[in-house]
Amino acid sequence: MQRKKCSKCDSTLTKARIQSSPGTVGVNKTPSSVLNNNYNYNYSELIPYVCSSCGYVDFYVEEPGKFV
Repeated sequence: MQRKKCSKCDSTLTKARIQSSPGTVGVNKTPSSVLNNNYNYNYSELIPYVCSSCGYVDFYVEEPGKFV
């Protein structure tokens, strides 16, 4: 697996997950798959990657091949 690099400072990005509570939305360092939608072939989970050096967040789809 290729490591993802921060487009702002070139540090390695850390895979995370989005977490929400009333009035706030954040990211969590521990990824988990909340949705398991085996019947939607055009669906892929959107994963945040966080730079621990500068705080930049970049998003990637988990299964980019579904968008070919």
